[in-house]
Amino acid sequence: MKTKANKNLVLHILTVLVTAVVLAFLMGEVTRPKFYNDNYWPLDVTYQGFYEMEKDTVDVLFLGSSHTISAFSPQELYDVSGIRSFNLGSEEQSLLISYYWLKEALRYQHPKAVVLDTILCFPFTETPYNCSEPSIRKSLDPMKWSSVKMEAVSAIHRLDAEQTLASYVFPLIRYHSRWRDLVPNDFRLWPSQRTDLKGYAVLSEDYHGEDYEPITDTNAEPSAMQERMRQYLEQITQLCRDNDIQLILVNTPYTECGAPIHAAVQEYAAEHDLTYIDYNEASVYEILGFDFAHDMADAGHANTSGAVKLTDHIAEVLLESGISPAADSQYEKSRAYCLRQIKNANLYRIKNYDEYRQSFDWNDYLIFVTGSGENEAALLGLEETGPFAAVYEAGMPQIFHTDHTAFNWALNVKYSLHAEEKSGSIRVYDLTYERTGEGLQIVLLDKEKGYVIDHSVFDSSGSRIQ
Repeated sequence: MKTKANKNLVLHILTVLVTAVVLAFLMGEVTRPKFYNDNYWPLDVTYQGFYEMEKDTVDVLFLGSSHTISAFSPQELYDVSGIRSFNLGSEEQSLLISYYWLKEALRYQHPKAVVLDTILCFPFTETPYNCSEPSIRKSLDPMKWSSVKMEAVSAIHRLDAEQTLASYVFPLIRYHSRWRDLVPNDFRLWPSQRTDLKGYAVLSEDYHGEDYEPITDTNAEPSAMQERMRQYLEQITQLCRDNDIQLILVNTPYTECGAPIHAAVQEYAAEHDLTYIDYNEASVYEILGFDFAHDMADAGHANTSGAVKLTDHIAEVLLESGISPAADSQYEKSRAYCLRQIKNANLYRIKNYDEYRQSFDWNDYLIFVTGSGENEAALLGLEETGPFAAVYEAGMPQIFHTDHTAFNWALNVKYSLHAEEKSGSIRVYDLTYERTGEGLQIVLLDKEKGYVIDHSVFDSSGSRIQ
């Protein structure tokens, strides 16, 4: 009887321990910050998408910082060359993270080429891993547990004792203070997301800066690489050689990428017999027909037009190096979605209302409107005579006079509208979009992505004024 009682006690203790571990893991997943489609750099979507790719169907991998994410579009690469690729870049991706994501990728794919952004070979932060701690977490938290992740976490712990193995196994240790910041999406532990962009981030703004000059001095004194980053660059180089992978080093257009950085990477490439493409070098920059003011979203990230130019160029390089095209339904199926996201990003460029309303399917969006009067209502085909507000769902309008507040349960969206003759406001989630003066104000919320993708105001003649 005593033996049986002891067994029951042990079983009870084990049950409690297992339950506690499972709960700690689940709570960690709830509190862990999520980076899905509502983020410029949707890293959870990137890595979820990579794991969903069919085995041995990715011939080219892009690795590197956010410069890489916005510069190279796998869909564009496939469409212009038939080359299958995936962009595994991440914010502030140091060479340490690039190395371990390459190792992880090789568990699922056998790429013929790796295109590596080298800007974080050079001192960027004072941390030993040359990036911020949150960027390390964003990159490693979504990685599946395996010997590769264990090795990566161990390497990080050796560099920073405060980053413990336990905090990666149980994210609750790191993120327990996020309870106050939780949103409904945090409780969807494994939400279904569209991963069709394959790691590419769609940026739309124009930089308009005048502080950029292409590199003309290719004989400058080389900058010193951060020593540990050079070591990881060596490891990446060796890993590619061991797996018969062609390694291509790149620097994308960037105001801070000057002649000394160019010289350092050029020197490394020559020593290791590697291809190096610096898109800041004047001769390459001019071949692309690149215009920094209009092809960049900011000082270091390409917008959609810049990404087309950069991707089309790397396509030529890859084809010349012997990477063969291959038809693949994974890329055929994603084409329409990718095109829609690029159109979304560039809606603000459209100056005429008629062209604007015909550029997207109204059924795909929850559309919020305020108008100042009869002329603006006529643009929508409505007969309102005074200030009005409207909500279009499935393309059909609900008309309200001046004020309306509601909650869309299907999309989990709280919104409010206020319309006057000389002003209007539309509040979606916690952001308010203003109209100052007469006009037709429109806010588009993409139903599939779940966030606002455009805010525009047109005057009564249909010309964009905001």
